[in-house]
Amino acid sequence: MRLTPPALLLRLEKKLDRVYLFFGTELVLVEEGSDKLRQVARGQGVDEIARFTSGIDLDWQRFLADTRSIAMFSNRRIIEIRLPTGKPGKDGSQALLSFLEEDREDIILVVLAGHIDKRSQTLSWFKELEKRGTVVEAGAIPAKKIPLWIENRLLSRGVRSEPGIANRLAFYVEGNLSAAVQEIEKLSLLVAKGEVLTVELLEQSICEQARFSVYQFVDSCLQGASGRALRILNVLRRDGAEPILVIWTLARETRQIVEMASEVQHGRSLPMVLKDHQVWSTRVACVRAAVERHSESYWQQLLRRLSEIDQSARGRFVAVGSSWDQLEGVALSICGITTGPNLSF
Repeated sequence: MRLTPPALLLRLEKKLDRVYLFFGTELVLVEEGSDKLRQVARGQGVDEIARFTSGIDLDWQRFLADTRSIAMFSNRRIIEIRLPTGKPGKDGSQALLSFLEEDREDIILVVLAGHIDKRSQTLSWFKELEKRGTVVEAGAIPAKKIPLWIENRLLSRGVRSEPGIANRLAFYVEGNLSAAVQEIEKLSLLVAKGEVLTVELLEQSICEQARFSVYQFVDSCLQGASGRALRILNVLRRDGAEPILVIWTLARETRQIVEMASEVQHGRSLPMVLKDHQVWSTRVACVRAAVERHSESYWQQLLRRLSEIDQSARGRFVAVGSSWDQLEGVALSICGITTGPNLSF
């Protein structure tokens, strides 16, 4: 049978199957599913685990021999096999099929993989694993559902949060569940029992991480908070952040604002445009301020300017001043300061 990660938990409450395959693009969910399986198995007295990785320390014939020798012992064991490529190969396929045909009750076989393409899912080894055991597919979570996933994750860690927190954190991690999990674990330690996670505490938690500080820099530019924007930019520069990351993030935001500014220019109300573009409540004020501050043509020119800075940062042509100097000028321009050197597009 094939299950989703949430459905696996319900299945484990009922029984342990003898074969599992965890795979999918969301590796953090693959690992968490296998962790939960091991936890349940230990609770039922299964405390011996043998781990192998295909292409590193796994000999498929030795695997079969080991599974047969385990019959001499009374205890159940877990044999865990990782497939880094998502493919066991010819020898691996035959070994897995041979193991499945033996219908062993003293071994729980767990196969872990990342992405497995559609063609491989039609092969006999995969189909037999799905037929005789449990296949857990940890597919990518759609972007629109990530805030809900984060909210549920926070609640599962006992963290209550202000409205909009999940949306803001989803924006920061860009759909990277692994980064979201790390941040949520840290937040669960910071928020005292009975307290509510606020925007201020979230910002404080992530302020020293360059990957997240880039977004604070962008929001400061949109707000028109020039002093704060330049301070964050200097911190990013000092801490060795890549200017290309800052350029890319600014360009991504600018492309979205170009679309919104165009719709406003053609007569749509700004509140409706912000709603249709799913601008989260915690960012409405800064995005609104930016759209009202500059015209559509400005944002189009900014996009071209960012492309030029990107090319300069990659060494494809020589420009006056460093990439950081040019980004400083861009930041001031977005904030509405248009006089002085390096500020014209």
